[in-house]
Amino acid sequence: MLEDMRRELKELSGKMERKNKIESMLVSLKQEEIELTEKEHELRSIFNKENNDVERLEKTTATSIFCSILGKKEIQLEKELQEAMAAKLKYDAVVSQKEHCCSREKILIKEQQELNGCDHRYQHVFGEIQVLLHNNTQYAEKLCYLERQLGEVTNQLEEIVEAVAVGNACIKEIKSIEESLSNAEGWGTWDLMGGGMISAMAKHSELDKAQTSAEHLQVLLSTFRTELADVKIYENMEQVNIDGFLRFADYFFDGLIADWSVLSRIHDSQRSVSQVENQISLALAQLETIHKRHEGEKVSLEKHNLLLTHEGE
Repeated sequence: MLEDMRRELKELSGKMERKNKIESMLVSLKQEEIELTEKEHELRSIFNKENNDVERLEKTTATSIFCSILGKKEIQLEKELQEAMAAKLKYDAVVSQKEHCCSREKILIKEQQELNGCDHRYQHVFGEIQVLLHNNTQYAEKLCYLERQLGEVTNQLEEIVEAVAVGNACIKEIKSIEESLSNAEGWGTWDLMGGGMISAMAKHSELDKAQTSAEHLQVLLSTFRTELADVKIYENMEQVNIDGFLRFADYFFDGLIADWSVLSRIHDSQRSVSQVENQISLALAQLETIHKRHEGEKVSLEKHNLLLTHEGE
């Protein structure tokens, strides 16, 4: 009977720790949703302006005639078109990210509701153990304290494993982007050497792949940031600019669009990918350190728990 109550106490401790983590994640997601809504409005406005600029230059107006006379119309049109396309890509990425953010909020709120009452149940089981061991209240408190710590550290280990899984998914997506950009660079070089339509189409195909992967990566980075929102993890994440994950698309898509016409600037996109990869790798290394520390704590707690069990027999 006591063993069953101790087991339940440990499970409830883990649930209480998970509940706290969800509260941290929801705060992070709510803040992200506010930021994304503001950014969505900003990018929609920028895209509409840039798109109007493109349409204005494409029409025969006094301004377009003036640009043509100066021999700058095509250059200006290309610049406006690139800015409009970059704004559209960033806008689409933000909309997708916001939808994913809202979807995760709903899932977490549902899980949070399912965990309601675990605090009260913990106190109830704790009270039952105290009644059962009324002859040795000090022993009962030590027992419950150890089970509480074991439940918390076990949950922390699970949370870190989940965060690492998302981080590794980010790295995998980054490798895919790097491959696409590298292939695009190769096709672009051939294009400059007279490769013709085939090389041009192949380059744009690889850039399209990079774009799709970048949109997926932005969502993964958002998820990774939320996974690291837990105070106990976040406090240990030194030198990692977690908030910077949300701005990845801003840097990437500006470079990507420029690359459609200027091959040498493909390195701008590659550099933005490399920077976020370094940040994720650093975060994963620190998560591994935290995981090892928690594993050591768990082993130590299990030893104390075993000794305490023998003491009560």
